[in-house]
Amino acid sequence: MSKGFSLNFKNANVMTFEQENDLFAGQSIKLKFQLGESFYDLEFKVGQDVEWAKKCVAEKIDCGRNDFDLIFQGKIMPEFFSLNDIQNLKDQSIIEIRMKK
Repeated sequence: MSKGFSLNFKNANVMTFEQENDLFAGQSIKLKFQLGESFYDLEFKVGQDVEWAKKCVAEKIDCGRNDFDLIFQGKIMPEFFSLNDIQNLKDQSIIEIRMKK
């Protein structure tokens, strides 16, 4: 006899985090991140925030998320903004990675 309760993980009505994120984050956007002469292409959902984008970039360039800023059209992208909040940001936009000193 089993103690506690069992969870029904096979329930088709229960979404995974990834499925829920895909549903609510919106359309995809492909962005180019530039560090010096190097470019990194990453894809996001427009509803994801800049903080998530910084985490993904940090993994690509192998550093901490707080070691750099993301710059778009000469302005730092605030981490609490969603990508959809950044004015003029569109598919294939180039975002500068500016390392902090």
